[in-house]
Amino acid sequence: MAIKFCLYYHSPETRDYLKSVIQSSSQTLLVETQDLEHLPARVNSGAHVIFLEYQTDRPDLDQWIKQTAADPRNPYIYLFLQEISTEQLWKALRFGVKECFSPPIRPEDFQEALDRLPQLFPEAETAGAASITTLLGCKGGVGTTFLTVNLAYLLAQEADGQVLAVDLDLRYGQMVYFLDIKPQYTLTEVIENVDHLDASYLQSLFYQYDKNYQLLPAPTRLEEAEAVTPETLGKVLRFIKQLPGYRHILVDTGHHLDEITIKAVEMADQLILVTNQTIPALSNAKRLLEILDLLGFGHIPLEVWLNCWHKKTDLRLEDVGKFLGREVSGTLSFAPTEVGASINEGVPLTKSAPGLGVCQDLRALAARFRKDPEAPETRPGRWNWRRLLRRK
Repeated sequence: MAIKFCLYYHSPETRDYLKSVIQSSSQTLLVETQDLEHLPARVNSGAHVIFLEYQTDRPDLDQWIKQTAADPRNPYIYLFLQEISTEQLWKALRFGVKECFSPPIRPEDFQEALDRLPQLFPEAETAGAASITTLLGCKGGVGTTFLTVNLAYLLAQEADGQVLAVDLDLRYGQMVYFLDIKPQYTLTEVIENVDHLDASYLQSLFYQYDKNYQLLPAPTRLEEAEAVTPETLGKVLRFIKQLPGYRHILVDTGHHLDEITIKAVEMADQLILVTNQTIPALSNAKRLLEILDLLGFGHIPLEVWLNCWHKKTDLRLEDVGKFLGREVSGTLSFAPTEVGASINEGVPLTKSAPGLGVCQDLRALAARFRKDPEAPETRPGRWNWRRLLRRK
């Protein structure tokens, strides 16, 4: 199928020039041509890309570009400028523009821009295909971040879409250490621009760890975390979920049950409760399961994963399931030396030592993501959970 273009121009000369540029590729089809004085309020031509001749000192044009780019259902935007400055490039990035061109446009440069477009066909498979999995630890040290980092790495190797790991542990935010990275941006910059999000700008804030593996780190300072609210988090996750080309969003919530964590649970397509076989951890896990049911989240598919599992103990999986009132869905072998080394080195264990038994366990857990759980019929929560959490 052809990549469909809309062309909006200021001068007839530019119109003819950009027509020739678009037609230089065998992949493209021009479906609409219109001058800037007749810009439609909404693009309804079925186009995939808008090619627009940009005019400075046109606030109305700036506003139209921002509004069009902010809606992920609209086409991508290519801008044509007679001259490009650093300021204009930054402005275009903030607006959500996909590409900027200035004359002369070589056919090979235009083709490279087309190749950088996310997969467009079939559209039904790329739009809104991402699933949100929230991982919640029953206490500190049960391995929630370790699981998130390694699962994201394994899922990214399947190359069927981008995988985004979100560090929502706002108090400690350890994920950057597990990957030994120093990202330029964090959740702070996303929240600051939550009312002006666009696809290109948002993706520029993600840290690209691997080809299909991206990270959105937690704020670096505790006072910055205070800007994150359930409302702003909801906006961000809903927007990311609709980004084309994304397959999995893994949200590491740490082990604190608060308004932010509950919002991440509320937004989840799947919830994973992480525990281990110690008495305090299992006791907390049982209590969390009761609280989640009390809050009315029983409709969300939930699995209990048991980390650091000692098989040669008197405690059987059946005993754990009986105590929790829920079957244990997955286990990870006890491998403290190897796991500790991978954390200190800042490399996912599934990358540095994929042959280990614990990595085989991780691959088995990652395989569960390829199965679409049948969620029971949804039901509303029985409590106002925010009010409940505020009780002393």
